[in-house]
Amino acid sequence: MQIVSLKKDKLHLTRLSFDDGSEALIDSDVCNESCLKVGADLSDNSLKELLEESDYRRAKSRAIWYLDRADHTEKGLYDKLIRGGFKKEAAAKVVARFIEVGLLDDCRFAENYAERLNASNYSKREILQKLTLKGVPYSVAKEVLADTDGDEQSKIKNLLEKKYQTKLQRQDGAQKVFAALVRKGFSYSEVREALKSYIEEFEE
Repeated sequence: MQIVSLKKDKLHLTRLSFDDGSEALIDSDVCNESCLKVGADLSDNSLKELLEESDYRRAKSRAIWYLDRADHTEKGLYDKLIRGGFKKEAAAKVVARFIEVGLLDDCRFAENYAERLNASNYSKREILQKLTLKGVPYSVAKEVLADTDGDEQSKIKNLLEKKYQTKLQRQDGAQKVFAALVRKGFSYSEVREALKSYIEEFEE
């Protein structure tokens, strides 16, 4: 195919028109680096390679933009690129490259996220659920939580003082608070012990 025109398009793209009536949108930097010009001939294979490189460059640029605003897991970044309209091949290539250079690290993400949730009095079970929802592999999340300091009794006590103190004074308040804490992922025994201790202190 022979290029009959090159025109700047939106979003840093260049539109290539060919003598057979077909068109292709290529990243402008890729066009410049490839020295494309009117009259040049491109084989189907060469055009395919240009399109793949263009997709990769644009996906990488968008991924850097995402990471500038928030940390992501490998799966989280991949899924976000796919939702952004990028092809699976380009998204997978970007994720693989970012893992290689250390921009993506599921273990690091899990440690930082778990630390924040711990400080906000989330139960270990709830933290595990949130980590996996973020795309952290289950095995990685379990390993990180095993090494994470988090006194469940202290968390429950903090929640009782900050969130449930008023509810405990109502009729059937203790039962309702008990149920709420269990739903948050704390075990029956942990909640029972913490409630008993808290109520005894409160009565004293």
